[in-house]
Amino acid sequence: MTVVIAALLLTATVAAGQVNIEHYRGKPGVTGSASYSFNSDLGNVDVVNSDGAGNITINHGHGTILGVFSGGVGVHGGKRFANSGVLHLRYTHKRNRTYQPEVFAQSDYAAPRQLDWRTLIGVGLRFNSATSEHFALSFGTAMMWEREGLDLAPEDPHPDDTSVVRSSTYVNLHFDREVLFSTTAYVQPAVEDPGDLRVLGVVQLTTPILRRLNQTTGVKFRVDSHPPAGVKKSDVKISTSFGLEF
Repeated sequence: MTVVIAALLLTATVAAGQVNIEHYRGKPGVTGSASYSFNSDLGNVDVVNSDGAGNITINHGHGTILGVFSGGVGVHGGKRFANSGVLHLRYTHKRNRTYQPEVFAQSDYAAPRQLDWRTLIGVGLRFNSATSEHFALSFGTAMMWEREGLDLAPEDPHPDDTSVVRSSTYVNLHFDREVLFSTTAYVQPAVEDPGDLRVLGVVQLTTPILRRLNQTTGVKFRVDSHPPAGVKKSDVKISTSFGLEF
């Protein structure tokens, strides 16, 4: 089991609602992780930020059950100015080592993107293109149905309740030797309108410090071609954390 005991986040803008599935698939048996960060600025600007995340992964003979959760909140002058949360559940059937069907569901919200709530369910197929002791390259494709509720200004023409079927395609590269490098990118166009496109990406680098202590630096980015008014089309989150494995 892996527990991250301290984290310091350097945030450019909030990039919530995406999950790096490959980072959490874990080793045989039951594994998990938890992380928390807290930072504050006191003086000219009184700002408090906190973030937490964790996962539970169960790997058995024919499949993997995965649960991932994360959330964050910020307080400025005694008032909450940003919050977000994600819960993701997934099952991957692994009887065939190359082609592996998956089913998944997710619920999330993100105030910085004016997202009151979002739910999705989907099915897909994972293809393990190349695997070795230290290297893995995989691809995945899925169809998913998502529904969103947005908190919009009265003059915003964007619909506040949407239901869309999207295709989701991802590629993952995983390299683990002296350091652990993992990167995953998702492309998610709407089936009826391919111009309604979302692109998500995660890059993570984990470096051992002591036998059980490591440091991870990550970058997440998100692009939404049709965001609500006042929400930028792209955002980025940069983070660094320290972890203890046992």
